[in-house]
Order: sequence, then C-alpha cells, then structure tokens
Amino acid sequence: MPFISLNITNEPSQVIYLDPDDLETLDLKPRDIINIRAGSFTAEAKVKLIPGVRQISLGTLKSLNLPPANNIKLKSEGPSQVRIGPLIGILSSQSQRYRTPPYSSQGKLLQRFLNYGMEKGCITFVFSPRGVNRDTGAITGLYLNQEPDGTVVWKVHTFPLPDIVYDRVLFRSYERKKLTKQITSFLSHQKEIVCFNPKFLNKWETHLVLSQNIFLRKHLPETRKFESPELLRNFINIYKTIYLKPVHGSLGKGIMKISLLPEGYSYQYRKRKKNIQGIWPDIPGMDAEIMDFISNKPYIMQHGLELLSYNNRVFDIRVLMQKNGSGIWTNTAMVARVASEGNIFPNVAAGGEAINIKTLWRNLTSHDWIGSETYSSALAISLTAAKTLENTLGTFVEIGLDIGIDANGKVWIIEINSKPSYKVFPKDQLYLKQHAIQLPIDFAAYMAGFIDGDERDFN
Repeated sequence: MPFISLNITNEPSQVIYLDPDDLETLDLKPRDIINIRAGSFTAEAKVKLIPGVRQISLGTLKSLNLPPANNIKLKSEGPSQVRIGPLIGILSSQSQRYRTPPYSSQGKLLQRFLNYGMEKGCITFVFSPRGVNRDTGAITGLYLNQEPDGTVVWKVHTFPLPDIVYDRVLFRSYERKKLTKQITSFLSHQKEIVCFNPKFLNKWETHLVLSQNIFLRKHLPETRKFESPELLRNFINIYKTIYLKPVHGSLGKGIMKISLLPEGYSYQYRKRKKNIQGIWPDIPGMDAEIMDFISNKPYIMQHGLELLSYNNRVFDIRVLMQKNGSGIWTNTAMVARVASEGNIFPNVAAGGEAINIKTLWRNLTSHDWIGSETYSSALAISLTAAKTLENTLGTFVEIGLDIGIDANGKVWIIEINSKPSYKVFPKDQLYLKQHAIQLPIDFAAYMAGFIDGDERDFN
C-alpha cells in the first residue's frame, strides 16, 4: 500500500494539507473530515488541498499524542481512514546508575537506533516497563528531538501504544522482574502490536528445539541436563572434556570446563575478571564444589569439542542473523572472537578480541573465507537455526550464533543468543555495526506496513 511523506506546520487546528493528486493514493474525497490513527490512538483531521503541499499540523500530532516531527509517513486504511507510522517503541531497562537519558547501559546504541529511525521517517522512542500505563493505553518514553540550532536532545513524551515493540532488555534479571513480565505480557496481547525478540533463550529449550531438525542435529554437541554429580561424572568419563553451562546464562558467566586427567578432574571457570583453575584429586571434594558452584540453578552438560585454535588461543565465530526490510533472514556479519591467552572464553565481555574472520581464516588456512565450504556450511546452519527457533519460540528480528570449527572443517553450534551484543565488531569492520543497527528499524517498518519500496517521495 503506497504512502506519502508529510512535513510539519505549526498550525494548532487539526488539519492535513495534501496535493490533489494524493486523494486517490490515500482513498480520500475532497473536503473530507478523516479519521487518522497513530498506534492505539485515533483522532479526526480536516483535509485541505493545496498543489505541491504535504503537511500535517502540530494540532493533529498533539491530538494523537505524537511529538513534532518532519518526514511523517501517511498511508490509507480504507475510505476516509489513514494511519501515521510506523510508530516503534524500543523496550529497554533503565537504571538510576545512569544519570543522563536514556538512563541505560546501551544509551549510545539506543541513540543510534533512534537517529536512523528519524532518517527513515519512523517515529521511534525508548521506554521501560515503568512507562507503560495499562489503563490509558499510553507509554511515557524518550525520543530524540532536533533543536532549531541542529543539536539533537532527548525529550520525555507520552505516546500511544506503538505499532511495533522491539525488546532490547539486556539483562535476564530485569526480564524476570514481576513488572517486566506483566508489561511484556500486556503488550504481546494487544492485537495491533507486533512484538519481536520476545525473550532470552533457555539453553536447554533451545537445544531441544534445534535437535528436532535433522539437518541441525548433527551440528549440535551432545547435551544433557545436569541432574546429579554422579551423572556428570558419567558424562565426563564418556567425553573426557565437558562444559557445565547455566540454562539461563550469557556472556560466558557461570560456565565451568571440566576434563578427566590421570591425576583427577581439572576445572576452569571465570570469576569476575579472573580465571580460576585447579584439579580435584577426589570425588567427594569435586561433588561438593560443583554443587556449590551450581547453587541450585538449572544447568546443562555439553560435550567439549576439539576445535581449531588460533595462535594457541581459543576462538569461535559470532554469526549475526537479522531480518531485513523485506522480512527475510539475512547474514549481517560473521566475526571471529579470540580469547586472551590462557582463557577458555572468547567472549569480548570476558576479555576476548574481535578479529576480521577473513584475516583470521587466511592466516589459519591460507584460504579465502568466503569461498570456503566452512563458510557455506556456517551460513546454511545459521539460517536454518534462525528459522527453526522462530517457528517455535516467536518472532525474532535477530539472533547471534556462536559457532566452532573442528579440524575437519565441520561447523558446530556452541550457543545461541536472542539479544546479541553490538560490541563484537572489529575496528576495521565498524560499518557492519551500522548495518546491524539499521536492519531492526527496517524490519519494524516492514512489519508495520510502511515499506520503502511503496514510498512516493514528494519532498
């Protein structure tokens, strides 16, 4: 459905100025009083025809609880019915630790999302669960406003419920809060809202979903639920090296590597910024420390694979899969993450280093990465995994896969994250980060029905 772009006029009355040619595009009649919708709010506006003019009054925006903005998109929803959009709300945690808007550890990233939204003519804002009023159907959030001198500042505004909710809550503890659960449930049950990135992934649930796919099953390490130290020892006796992982963990936290040695069981894990390692010479001591380490949290046991290393350092490949502006899964980036010396975790948050995968692969194999069978396999596995998870767990706009490669070039899925970090891009590939920021906004516009390919640009 085609749409047009409008600039703003400071007129206080509820009026829209259109070119006569726009009437057919928007399914309107001359001198119409039309219904205009933005998110969950609806108002009336008078249509005035002036050749070459396409403007919306400040009064109309105020009646819809929208802030002043140019390049606003308008599309038909039937005779004398139009809609402004897309209205995109980005759900994020906020904390008193951060004293400047948007009060979040990912403030710079959120600003870049909103900057791109402004460029695309999207009305985009950031909000936390505390900002949602379930009684009035309104959300108090933060948006970026361009001042007369050209500077861009954060401003507080109360919006209608949006067309799209993009969940960028980064902490599992915040997602588990009672209010967060109530608000995400409330938003997901609104018929007019599309929510994506609905939750963090549960490692055990993810394994079960992926293992139902015959193609993916052979790329998954043997994985079982931790149920007792005795079963853990049996698992280690079979595979010699295993990883003990929290079902609800991320960023390499709470993971322990255990290996069977002649002198006992070796262990290694990360505590804060330190690597802790040692050997358990006896089983009772091992069992007691493992139970203390797990602390009654759900864990899985995963076969420790013999994967390629780079300069004697552990590495994996982060594959970022995202939906594009046509709703199609696409590979945004593949980035090598190399652990610091002696560390078993390649995560950047754990001190790992992001390296251009093309450079690493050529140094490692003397071959081109893009032309390799390993690259083709990684791409096929990642695409299949994204589609498989979405078919079972809900609508996602992005997933991050951590994959490993063994000596035979076989690709293994080590872990999957539904809310991947944007801090994994090498310094010589920062353009990938900008592309990664753009795609969720493009996908949101697509899901809201405002597709660039349909735009008639009259500005």
